[in-house]
Amino acid sequence: MGRKEGDRQPNRSQRPIKGFRPGKEPGHLKKQRAMARLGSDASWVQKQTVEAIAGRSPREVQTMVRTWKVGLVAGAFLFAILGVFLYAWSLVAGVVVHVLTVVLLVLAYRLWKQGSGLVEMAESL
Repeated sequence: MGRKEGDRQPNRSQRPIKGFRPGKEPGHLKKQRAMARLGSDASWVQKQTVEAIAGRSPREVQTMVRTWKVGLVAGAFLFAILGVFLYAWSLVAGVVVHVLTVVLLVLAYRLWKQGSGLVEMAESL
C-alpha cells in the first residue's frame, strides 16, 4: 500500500505514546516527554521555554506570543505617558519610568523576532 500525495508523513523522531493516535497525545504527556528529552544539562531558560510551549498547539503558541507582544507594547505606551507626567513631579521618577518603557519595548522586539521559532518548537514537541 503506497503513500498518497496528500498523506501526512509522521515525525520519525517522535515515537507515538502507546494508547494514543500519533499527534493526539494529552498535553501533560507531551510535556513529560519533552522535559525528559531536554536533559539535565539544559539551562533554566530552556526548561521554562519547554514548560511553556510543550503540550500546546502551534496556534495556541502563536496566540500566546501575540498576546504577550500586545501586552508589552501597551505597557510601554502607558509607561511612556506616565513618564511624561512624572517629569513634572520628579526628574528621577520620569527617567526611571522611561527606562522601564525601553525595557518593555526591547522585550516586545525580542519576542517578535523569536515568535516564529517558538511556533516551530511547538510543532516539533
